Amino acid sequence: MLCLQCDSNPEWIDVAKHHLIDIMIDHAHCEKKAAANGMSMIQRYPEKSELVKEMIALIKEETEHFEHVFNELQRRGVPLKRDRGDKYAQLLTQNIRKNEPERLLDMLLVDALIEARSCERFSILSKCEDIPQDLREFYFSLLASEAGHYRTFTDIARLYFPKEHVKERLDELAQIEADIVRNLSNEPTIHG
Repeated sequence: MLCLQCDSNPEWIDVAKHHLIDIMIDHAHCEKKAAANGMSMIQRYPEKSELVKEMIALIKEETEHFEHVFNELQRRGVPLKRDRGDKYAQLLTQNIRKNEPERLLDMLLVDALIEARSCERFSILSKCEDIPQDLREFYFSLLASEAGHYRTFTDIARLYFPKEHVKERLDELAQIEADIVRNLSNEPTIHG
């Protein structure tokens, strides 16, 4: 799916379907952090007008998704709990190079990979017969958006960097991402 070089561990859905509330709480935090990340990109690269325009649109959409997940939790009488962190994202972001302009390229491509993995996980959730129909439909409704976010980040990367360089670095980071995913412990989180 998209640029991913491996599928999620099949055991992840077995954990996820038995801990749907935990998945939803983590999902809310993922959407919140995605919006915050967009704002951070604007803060770091204000002179890159096309990036700023795309991040404004992304922030709006991620905030709307956060609201949808929050409302789903409220509808079920579940309060939003503290964020436990995202080990997957933390491990992946450790591979972002420190110096510019490589840092910008890596940040965009790591964000693209995270969006791609979210898209894959939402697809898995949307097809799981053991999950209530309304939640399957909810996760299905987010698939196109997550794929669109992946394209946003890769398109921005290709705008500021040579296409061949983007492809090469995306392949390198996708391999790292695949190694991370293969070693995940199947936690009840979106990227667990």
